Amino acid sequence: MGAAASMAAPRAAAWEPGINHVQKVTRLYRAALRTSRDWHIDYDMWVKDCERIQARFRANKDKPLMEGKTLVEKGMAELFEMRHPDPYIPIYKPGSSSYQRNVPPPPELTHQSMPPPHEAIQ
Repeated sequence: MGAAASMAAPRAAAWEPGINHVQKVTRLYRAALRTSRDWHIDYDMWVKDCERIQARFRANKDKPLMEGKTLVEKGMAELFEMRHPDPYIPIYKPGSSSYQRNVPPPPELTHQSMPPPHEAIQ
């Protein structure tokens, strides 16, 4: 199965077969930033980690293609190891921690605690 089998479907879709090296590097970079965001609560700490990730990618930007392919494979393995058990999902998407957080309670529960209409305070 591989790393894509244990990732969320939208994140695993980025690793489809048949993409070129530049696309793999770009997708690895974006996935590394997203994974970093999963681990950081504080925005400033996340930005510093993003700068560290960017520096790692820039340091290897002029490597030969064969060495670059090896680096991408190592990067994907590192990304797989560093994935968060409960990744951040935007609040508007199903499965997020805030999705439908303030849903009203079912009517049968609210009507049980209310007095009958003829006893209600006018």
